[in-house]
Amino acid sequence: MAQVHLRRKGLDHAAEIKGLRERWLTLAGPPGHQWYATASSFTPPGLVATMNTALANPAPVVRYAYDLRRLPPQAKATPVNPLVPTPLDVRRAAAAKSRSPHGQSAAGTTPFIPAPRTPSAPQRPYQSHGR
Repeated sequence: MAQVHLRRKGLDHAAEIKGLRERWLTLAGPPGHQWYATASSFTPPGLVATMNTALANPAPVVRYAYDLRRLPPQAKATPVNPLVPTPLDVRRAAAAKSRSPHGQSAAGTTPFIPAPRTPSAPQRPYQSHGR
């Protein structure tokens, strides 16, 4: 489902900038539904490694309604329940509300409480390759 191509030969910088050649080409998805990214010789290797690590991560990815219509047939969509706010989220919302120039909310309305962020998977260090 994914491919990474690296051109090891010297490339003309002008051709890379114009998009005629690329140092890195990353493809993901089945034919007809492929996503791709390119990177030049001046892209930091750590950035390319981080992108490829994220691409290969099997953890589920949050998709919104408009994205679901474009998923390839191989994708599996599983609905999730909304996350319950943590005590920290409640305190942050209360602190923001107390500093608001608009004062207290109208009676009977519920305050906005942001959903907690899901932690990202730990990343392994990038093992650089020799040139």
